[in-house]
Amino acid sequence: MSVEVRLEGSLVARAGARRANVPVPEDATVEDVVSALAEKYGPHVRPAILEGHRLRTDTVAIRESRSPGERLTSDSNVRHGDRLRFEMRAY
Repeated sequence: MSVEVRLEGSLVARAGARRANVPVPEDATVEDVVSALAEKYGPHVRPAILEGHRLRTDTVAIRESRSPGERLTSDSNVRHGDRLRFEMRAY
């Protein structure tokens, strides 16, 4: 299945991309989406968004498709056609 990803703020510089469509398995999680981004854009993407297997403390993942504004964790499941936005958390 395919998931659309949008990166915002300094994540664009960290990851080297602003938008992407990535293929992931049917049972994919947000972590799988980040891994697919890393395969497409390089290994520097994963640590830009994740710390180990969790989202970085300064990073938020938001599902913009079916449930606009739904915050996700790294182990949240994604669905075909989802649009995910990753952004830096404002402190």
